[in-house]
Amino acid sequence: MASQQETARGRRESAGNRSNPARGIQASRSAAASGAAERDEVYGLVSVLYHSLQGAETYSQYIDDARRAGDHELVEFFEDCREEESDRATRAKLLLAMRLDVEEMEEEDEDEDEEDEDEDEEDEEEDE
Repeated sequence: MASQQETARGRRESAGNRSNPARGIQASRSAAASGAAERDEVYGLVSVLYHSLQGAETYSQYIDDARRAGDHELVEFFEDCREEESDRATRAKLLLAMRLDVEEMEEEDEDEDEEDEDEDEEDEEEDE
């Protein structure tokens, strides 16, 4: 029986790794450590968002199990847990969106600065 449980757990973990978008982020994080522009706080927010959504989904299963068992106290407890995870996911999503908007605005500013520099160089060339 234990070997069947270990095998089932291994399949779930393996399947979870394939569907884990944070896994791809880890590759980006490795790239960040080697000098790429990926920021640790963005990685952290994506990770919290992913795990909060996964947690909320898991609690839904626990709620179904508790309902089938007729344990209303556990249903309420797991619903509270799911709500906390959902709130955490919502907050992470908002924080992530704010930071990505700031990055986008900074990139646009950099692009505009480069365009201004190009125009200045063209004006200088015309003056010569």
